Amino acid sequence: MTAPSCLRCGTVSLAVVGPTDGGVTFYECPACRRQYALRPGKGLTFRWPHPIGLALYGVQFDESPSGRAAEAVASFTQGRPTDELDWLVTEINLELREPTQQVRDILDCRAQETELREYLRLFVDGVERSLVDSPDRPS
Repeated sequence: MTAPSCLRCGTVSLAVVGPTDGGVTFYECPACRRQYALRPGKGLTFRWPHPIGLALYGVQFDESPSGRAAEAVASFTQGRPTDELDWLVTEINLELREPTQQVRDILDCRAQETELREYLRLFVDGVERSLVDSPDRPS
């Protein structure tokens, strides 16, 4: 079986990392170091704890999570370092601009893909606003 390619680098073949767990194969890109998971019957997705998975974790069982985005942002950003939030914003915005996968497959979310992408857009907008308002943010 040919190794899949990195969803971000495009042509870089992924390396298998760690043991296969319950049919899930884990990969890492040797170029960008992003990690992936491939589950039976699903497409390649980012591996937990990628920022998209972290953002979706609290709403994975919701069918309409967009209405809870502000609540999720408030909970998620509390006590998290600015550099981690910056990374989260960068990764989610990259996926929203250049889709590479079914984000609903990362955590087997109940909501439809379009609803989850709208939630992620609202979530990342809220995180960006919290970063602008952060007293820890350098001027």
